[in-house]
This record gives sequence, C-alpha cells and structure tokens, in this order.
Amino acid sequence: MTTTGLVLPVRQRPVSYGYDAILRLAEYAEAQAGWDTLWVADSIMALPFLDSGVLLAALAARTRRARLGIGCMASLGFRHPVTVARQWADLDALSGGRMLLAACPGNGTGTAVENELRTFGMDYPEKVARFEEAVAFLREVSTGATSFKGPFTQVENLDLGAGFVQRPLPVWVAANPSPRAGQATVDRLLGRVARLGDGWMTFNVTPSQLKTRVERLYELRAQVHPEETGPLEVCVFLNTNVGLDPTTVLEDARERWFQTAPRGVSVEDLDGIAAIGSPEQAADLIGRLSEAGATHLAIEPLSTDVPAQVEALTELLLPRLTPTPRLAPTPRLAPTLRP
Repeated sequence: MTTTGLVLPVRQRPVSYGYDAILRLAEYAEAQAGWDTLWVADSIMALPFLDSGVLLAALAARTRRARLGIGCMASLGFRHPVTVARQWADLDALSGGRMLLAACPGNGTGTAVENELRTFGMDYPEKVARFEEAVAFLREVSTGATSFKGPFTQVENLDLGAGFVQRPLPVWVAANPSPRAGQATVDRLLGRVARLGDGWMTFNVTPSQLKTRVERLYELRAQVHPEETGPLEVCVFLNTNVGLDPTTVLEDARERWFQTAPRGVSVEDLDGIAAIGSPEQAADLIGRLSEAGATHLAIEPLSTDVPAQVEALTELLLPRLTPTPRLAPTPRLAPTLRP
C-alpha cells in the first residue's frame, strides 16, 4: 500500500507562511489518517527555505503520530557529519523515532548554487563525495558505532548520549535522472541509490518511467548488495492541485509553478508528472504510480493558497486513497493561516 505525505510550505519567497502557520498546518494534517508523513525541504543558501533543522525540531515537539521527513537534504555535503549526527540523534529521540532523512547531493549548476559552493570553499565533486561519506557515517553511528574513518571525517569516542531510537536511522537517497537521460546517467544515479540508500526519492517521472527505473534499481542493488533482498522504499515527490473546477485548478497550479519554476521541468511537463485536475484524475495518476512501484508519495500542493489546497486534498483526494476513517473530524483551517 502506498502511503502519503504532505510537503509543508517552507519557501520564504515569493510567499512566506511563517513558522506558526506551518506548524498549525502540520497539526491539521496529522489529525487526518491519510497524511502519514510531514516533509520539509532543505537548503542553506541556494534556495529561499526556512531552516530545516529548526522546523523538524518544532514539528517533533508539536506532533505525535506522523513521520517527519526532510526531502531532500541538499545541504548534507556542506554540514559536518558529527554535527548532523548530534542533531538527528536528538531529533529521533524528541520525536520518539519518527525521523526520516532523504539525502541528496543537490544541484551542481546555477548562479545561486555556484555562490553557495564558493562560500563553503568546495567544488561540486567534493560536495558529492562529502555527501556520500556523510550518508555512510550516519548509518554507522545510528547503529551505535563510536568511531569512523573516512577521507573527510575521522572520529573517535563519539558519544551521542541515548542516541537514535531507530537503529539504523532510515536514509533514502534522492536521484532525479532527466526523462531524456541516457542509460549510463540513469545507472550512475540509481547506482548511488543502490549503494547508499534504504530507499529512493525521485521527482519528474511518469508511471512508465518509474516502473522501468524501479526495475533497474533492484537490478543494481542485487549487484552491489546481493545479501539484501527485501523491498526498497520508493518515494515520488508529486506536485498536486485538485478541485471540482478543472479550469480554476489548472490556472492556480500554473500560477504557482511560474512563481517557483522547478529546475529541469517545463510547464508543459506538468501534464504527465503532476496530479492536477479532478480528484478522480489525481487518484488515477497516483494509482498508476503505485502500480509502477511507488511505496510513498510526498505531495506538494502546487497552489497559490496552500492551506486551501490542503483542505481540498484532505476532503476530496484522501478519501479516494485511504479507506480508513479519519482520526478526528476535519475542521476548517483558520483564515489566519493564509499569508
């Protein structure tokens, strides 16, 4: 069964919802059985996001049921692994073992990205190498290791106190091969997932592309980890906008898309990779992604009014995906949640 998560609106520009509104939106979503995970995005300088660590700590304190994910942690290669381990051990304890880290190397090009790399004194290959080492480090220390020796990180006598509740911490790896990528590129990116990840997070993929790539991911994992035969988590990051008026839905989704302009995606691409339209259309696409191998959806409301869209998703889409009853009656979100 495919589980469903909500991507919270952490972008500060062109619209900022602020910490209080985001936390109340998270509490609202947690009261509905269909929202299984609450996701935050991550960037230090390249993208205008609120700080992921601060948000996750606040979410851990304000929620009790939902898993709490970061997807994807593009700044991992910049952060010292010991600092990350210290923070995530405490987050896992604070949340009662609900943390989920989806890591990625981040983009390698663009003016803001290049400025960020200069600020940290790295080139992109070094950042990627540090990211890979940090994933390995987190897996080892989250199972109780107190020492580690790698090209960038050497640690002895590491003391994380009570440490991680989850042993090991679940770490998924994000990889987004272009729909037009050649097989060598696909194998290189999926090969990293196979080597390092407990799961795969991806974006900009149709059901048919997902099916082909999931099959290839399992082949690659069998080559590098033949002893691991269990299922992998496969998470699709899915832009979504549903409503009863298809014209209004499409206009709202496109307006929000032009505000954020995701890299490597054109507005025309949205027809095949986003759940935009009626609840029935969205549920159909989600069903096909599930059949193609998706075990989890990270749904980002592609809307100029995120709280209103979350209400629409909760009332119109989730009942088509989640047959279980809601945990609580569905209240209306307070108007003060809107910016």
